[in-house]
Amino acid sequence: MQSFTKSGALQFLSYCITKGLVNSNTGAGLKAAFTKIMEEFGPDDELTGVDVQSEVLRYNNRHPGALSPDTLLQYQKRVLTVLEEFQKYQASPTTYKGPASRAPTNGGKSSDKKSSSESKSLAVVGTTPNEPQPQKQITSAVTDTSLMMPFPLRPTFLAQIIIPRDLTKDEALRLCNFIQALAQDTPAITA
Repeated sequence: MQSFTKSGALQFLSYCITKGLVNSNTGAGLKAAFTKIMEEFGPDDELTGVDVQSEVLRYNNRHPGALSPDTLLQYQKRVLTVLEEFQKYQASPTTYKGPASRAPTNGGKSSDKKSSSESKSLAVVGTTPNEPQPQKQITSAVTDTSLMMPFPLRPTFLAQIIIPRDLTKDEALRLCNFIQALAQDTPAITA
């Protein structure tokens, strides 16, 4: 069995294309998205528990403006598909049918399409990793002059902030004061 690593996932994609489990064009698109978004991972790095959304944000911060918000969203979906399908294959290689066998029955058209203005909206300020993630998390807010920074506030809560790339200490202090004003005091424990 292939290990759940970057090289294992790429071998799995090649296997799916070779065996006709996925259309060659679809497989090439999955491979391209996976390779770009997971560029910081070495071939033997373990992929279990990878936060794909954070990896997409990191990619966009490393390459601001290289991919449009819509493309980033599609790449996020493709990487999630690769990881999910690879897990399914590893769980049961003898019964695995491939993603092509579960294609939409409405001619490949999604009835749940979002308008491009919806997918380019401002960032969700906080998300819980265990809950379904809205599509509005990949944004056009990351540019040559701004960064979107994820911050694991709690074990089950990922906060995100958009800051200018040239943030000054004075601006950082103002931002800290603003965030402190939002915080609630912990209620006193009474016996």
